[in-house]
Amino acid sequence: MRKTIKKVLAMATASTMILSMAGCAGGGNSGGGAAAPAGGESQAAAPAAAPAGAGESSLKGQNVRVVIGSTSTSGDSYMIADLVTRYLSAEMGFNGKVDAIGNAAALDEIKNGKGDGKLVMMFHDMTFLSQLFGSVDEMYSLENMTVGPRIGQNPGACFGAAEEDGFKTLADVTKYLEEHPGEPVSFNIESGATSHLAFVAYYLYIKESLGDAAASGIKAIVGGTTAEKLQRLWDRNADIIYGDTSAFEQYTKDGVEAQLKMTMFGSCGEVNGIEIDSMAKSGVTFNGEPFEFAKDFCMYFPQDMDANVLAEYEAAMKKITENPDFQADMAKLYYNALSADEVGVEASKTFIYDKREMCKELIEKAPSLDELAN
Repeated sequence: MRKTIKKVLAMATASTMILSMAGCAGGGNSGGGAAAPAGGESQAAAPAAAPAGAGESSLKGQNVRVVIGSTSTSGDSYMIADLVTRYLSAEMGFNGKVDAIGNAAALDEIKNGKGDGKLVMMFHDMTFLSQLFGSVDEMYSLENMTVGPRIGQNPGACFGAAEEDGFKTLADVTKYLEEHPGEPVSFNIESGATSHLAFVAYYLYIKESLGDAAASGIKAIVGGTTAEKLQRLWDRNADIIYGDTSAFEQYTKDGVEAQLKMTMFGSCGEVNGIEIDSMAKSGVTFNGEPFEFAKDFCMYFPQDMDANVLAEYEAAMKKITENPDFQADMAKLYYNALSADEVGVEASKTFIYDKREMCKELIEKAPSLDELAN
């Protein structure tokens, strides 16, 4: 089936696992910002602008700094934060600006910032994953900040393969591993990120459902931007790579030359507007439950956040998420808007803390990437 695979596997080291701070789906810091080797990455439609400073709140007329845990201004972290910030600026009357400073710097800002509402972090699960993986100190745990409203969800992180290999769903990969026990299938992922957790969840599922022989074929290639992972795939130095539907979709279309033609599958959740089977639809489970791991974006504030200002943010986000214009702008980016109940502060806090516990359990059960790269 895999006609041109090269059995060249990059060795992952323990230091790589600790130091890699790439976000999810092709890199939180790369975010698709690096140019692809051929054709470049697809650009999502720009969200409609919302007028700043028109609404009312205690922050009216104030400057609000929104930090994100990425240094990219083209990835999903920036795109969703920029969109939400525009709508919040209009609804609450402040002048918000997104500052892409990276994960460690953003966590430090929130840890040491004032809780007056003029500083917000908008980021995804790397907020707590970086602490679970030991990439940042325990002082940056959720308990030392204030979890605010959730702002949206990106379910589009997924696996991709060369079309000639015949993998159209993750179930096809499972079938191949079952029929060719021990034959290596390499996955290019990143450590300490969504791709890491999706990869180990799949590995644990194969090990549990098919046994050690089938699982022994699963190998890890660790690290790389979206562009670097695409290059490995096109050179056939990786069988399967992990990225985002927005980066992969253009290479799945008719007319793409054979060497570049891809399939994408095994998304973290249901992606509206794209035909793709999720991990759950391909039967992947964790603790007996269908495995879904869409990137959940949320607002985070300093620990001493003013309760009244937090309530203003909550009310504004509840109104925004039900705005048809906002929902349409999110859909253009293939992101999921949430309901007013889901973005409530208490519901958001419960959701984020519960997800952290699931991730903690998954990490504890996962083998080291060192083992899977050998």
